[in-house]
Amino acid sequence: MMKNAILTSLAAAGLLAAGAVSAEISGNVGLTSDYVFRGISQTDEKPAIQGGFDYSHDSGVYAGVWASNVDFEDGDEAEIEIDLYGGLTGEVGDLGWQFGAIYYNYPGVADSANLKYDYWEVGPTLSYPLGPVSASLMVLWSPNFFGETGKGLYTEVGLSAPVGQFEIGGTFGHQDIERNAKWGTPDYNNWSLYVATSLAGVDLKLAYTDTELSNNECFGGSEWCEGRAVFSIGKSL
Repeated sequence: MMKNAILTSLAAAGLLAAGAVSAEISGNVGLTSDYVFRGISQTDEKPAIQGGFDYSHDSGVYAGVWASNVDFEDGDEAEIEIDLYGGLTGEVGDLGWQFGAIYYNYPGVADSANLKYDYWEVGPTLSYPLGPVSASLMVLWSPNFFGETGKGLYTEVGLSAPVGQFEIGGTFGHQDIERNAKWGTPDYNNWSLYVATSLAGVDLKLAYTDTELSNNECFGGSEWCEGRAVFSIGKSL
């Protein structure tokens, strides 16, 4: 799969040099009241500063890097998360598709004998219009999930729709983890509802996220899995 991705990127680079297609590089920066990932706080319920850069090509090839501060109460072993990703996008009629890979990196932790947080996920995302509503399906598989907890599979469905100057939507996801005891929770469901808009070029989003996990099921008594409102502000560069 990686070899095919490399070959695709090389072919796209050749087309770009020939002037047959074009590419675009963009950036983004944002601030959020809590970095919540699949219903679980990644910053010990504290704010996060986030940002990244994206490369997109007319051939459908894309790549990017994104970073955020994190806090797992692990003795300051992990203070930042850096995501590297890439893949290919396209359309078949009204069906939009994307197939990509994401590498989650936690500098300063990768060589730790006990923590080893870094991991890969790979899989497709599909989107389809249902009248004014856009529906999506994402499936991501990891050969060895966060903290070397074995195979992981995340599936998420989403719906969104424009309402005046706003976008409203929601998601419902399910996370499977092979080694639940090492990870710290059972397999679980999570969901979110959100409203988003743009004002003077600034993106604003208010979301409510939650999981089905009790505090006792959440990493031995943590509040990271509880429902919460999250406010985010961002700017594309």
